[in-house]
Amino acid sequence: MDNDDLITIGVITGKHGLKGLLKIKWYTENSKGLELYNPIHLINGNTCTLKVMFENKGQAICALEGINSPEEADLLKRQKIFAKRSEFPELKNNEFYQVDLVGCQVKNSEGNYIGEVTAVYDYGSSPLVEIGKELVIFNNDNFPYVNIKEKRIVTNYDSFGENNDKK
Repeated sequence: MDNDDLITIGVITGKHGLKGLLKIKWYTENSKGLELYNPIHLINGNTCTLKVMFENKGQAICALEGINSPEEADLLKRQKIFAKRSEFPELKNNEFYQVDLVGCQVKNSEGNYIGEVTAVYDYGSSPLVEIGKELVIFNNDNFPYVNIKEKRIVTNYDSFGENNDKK
């Protein structure tokens, strides 16, 4: 992956109030994490500065540079917010970003191919990895070995669900 690939760090879910503030569901560790990647990037190629004002009902209420009215804010609903991968902090050994799991081959403890991680979903409880048509909780019990550099994951299970990818 190129260091300047854009990674989704949040999504605009709507407008807040009369001054053009935005409601944002963050994918960073906490809402203030959104500001760490300024300037942020939008799908249309625009870059702008984001400021987290406060949190409300699990959403970050943010000011976005150049957005000053509820009408302007409403036009951004459902837009993803991106950061450059090169802006992400370096990680320690055995740490990785969830996005790095995508594309990893999953094998069982005997080395048999189970499938490939095609997506990661994190709704706040435990991350889920999509392998074939199955969603599996991503934790150390289900996946005791992860090697991001080799794009290889080992699971304790022989299969997930009825239909597994074959290779």
